[in-house]
Amino acid sequence: MSASFKQGKGFMKILILQDTIANQKKVFAGDVIEVEQSEANILIGYGKAKVSNKTEKKESNRSVGLKSSDAPKPKKRSKAK
Repeated sequence: MSASFKQGKGFMKILILQDTIANQKKVFAGDVIEVEQSEANILIGYGKAKVSNKTEKKESNRSVGLKSSDAPKPKKRSKAK
């Protein structure tokens, strides 16, 4: 029996393959969400999701601690005459 079809209560992380409704909310392709196993099994059965092992994307602000640049300012274009 596949790991995605184990019975029991609990939650599962799934990767959404097609835009759909899960947990009574609109979810989009590429989202990783956590749903009850029964709902996950239904979505996997319809081909709208698959079991995910990766964690949710963490947003990172890469500009934190960035020092001001010594580069010259970019030139602005003049209006066409």
